[in-house]
Amino acid sequence: MISSRSFHERGGFMNPLLIPYPETVVFIRHAESEGNVRTREEQRCFPVGTNAYKLSPRGREQARITGERVRELFPKPDRVIRSYYARTNETARIIYPDLEIREDPLLAERDRGIWTNATEKEVSVCMPWEIRRRDEQGVYHYRASGGENIPDVERRVREFRRSIRFNYSGKTIVVVGHSQWILLWQKIVHDWPMEETMRRFIAGEWVENASILIYHNTWSEEFGKHILTHDPETDYEVPWKDKL
Repeated sequence: MISSRSFHERGGFMNPLLIPYPETVVFIRHAESEGNVRTREEQRCFPVGTNAYKLSPRGREQARITGERVRELFPKPDRVIRSYYARTNETARIIYPDLEIREDPLLAERDRGIWTNATEKEVSVCMPWEIRRRDEQGVYHYRASGGENIPDVERRVREFRRSIRFNYSGKTIVVVGHSQWILLWQKIVHDWPMEETMRRFIAGEWVENASILIYHNTWSEEFGKHILTHDPETDYEVPWKDKL
């Protein structure tokens, strides 16, 4: 296996496909938050920005149980990274109370723009063209005024994947993030077409709150490059299931 660090120390050029990913990438979706227990319309009327949602009492217990399992599997990861949202911060600190936790804005959930706080009725009265545009362009392509569409977030996911490859090659990292973001990570790594991704998106087939999703760096002889692999039988757990 080729070390990206030793290569850069030599000052040469390397095909980036030959640089290993982190040896293990562990994704943990934040535990249940104040937003998860509210409908979309209730969230739009909630007097707290979505980035400031805290964990619910049940969410804190989910994080505690999942934390015990994560520390059993990965007691000292090389890096713990989270988004800047309150719910990922709280989840990460319950899981790894004694480790340094870094924040990365690339991990933010999709910005819904005007739909973050405005209700359907409010938008229909003040900006009826926005509803027409949403319905015409569809879920995948539509970018709300002031917000992001799904391809915008996908670009951030790809940038994050490149970043961890160059900064944490051969390491073990734990990433505390969000459901839609992780779905797009799965899309890229598993090479899902847009139609399959949207089917899962619309059906709400997300990883569960406080779940553990694991990827491993592997050298592919078939493709002649490093890839990330995942075994759904062993690399996905919801430790708090049937306990709460």
